[in-house]
Amino acid sequence: MLGGRNVRLIASDLDGTLFGPDHQLSAYTVDVLRRARAAGIRVIASTGRAPLSAGERVGGRGVVDALVCSNGSIVHDPATGETVDRYPIDPDHLVALFASLDDAVDGLSYCWELADSYGWDAGFSHIGERHADTFAYGVAERPGPNDAVTKVMVAHPELKRTELRDALLPHLAAPLTLGCSGVEFVEVTGEGVNKAATVAGVAARMGIDATDTIAFGDNANDLELLTWAGLGVAVENALDETKAAADLVIGHHADDAVATFIASLLG
Repeated sequence: MLGGRNVRLIASDLDGTLFGPDHQLSAYTVDVLRRARAAGIRVIASTGRAPLSAGERVGGRGVVDALVCSNGSIVHDPATGETVDRYPIDPDHLVALFASLDDAVDGLSYCWELADSYGWDAGFSHIGERHADTFAYGVAERPGPNDAVTKVMVAHPELKRTELRDALLPHLAAPLTLGCSGVEFVEVTGEGVNKAATVAGVAARMGIDATDTIAFGDNANDLELLTWAGLGVAVENALDETKAAADLVIGHHADDAVATFIASLLG
């Protein structure tokens, strides 16, 4: 029991939620998460980041049982450093995605996540060359139906984040998942692939139900996760739509609000 709740799982977003403004775990957060795990609570980090940068910041710290990465496209084991599950975009959906969006909106550029590498259009270079997961790669030919793509990132020179999401949603020719987070681009994953669906699958393998889960988030790609969990908690710096979907709003991520809330439940 945590603060009167039967909490068996904590699922949290990283950037803007569990991380501080430096995109790292504070010493206090590390201590609280270790205490939670010592109390028998399982912890899943759920992020738009790929396993590389998420693992560098979280893995090996003794704070999480699993990493749900790339907005639900990948399940990574921080203990072994191995990818447990991968949910690529259907090849036909991928071809339709490029065709439909290019026809509908001028100026789009793309970056795509493969099993062990990335590639991007020339127009995405200013993002790809400085992003933590992609900087080691470069401009490449767009993937085709024989490539297993787990996530596609879409950028526009003027439209950003939710504005870009809303502009693209009516033009998706395939039943894909389109989300956005704190980065300037939007992210496309496979049909039905989002943080909530993948966290739910990991939780089920742990024998844990949504009702025994607390989830934390701040952005549009956390909406389904907060709705799925028994208690969905948004931080103060969250988008208004994320706060509206949450059961509770707590303090700012810069003040270790998530760790402080968990600590209050641990007693």
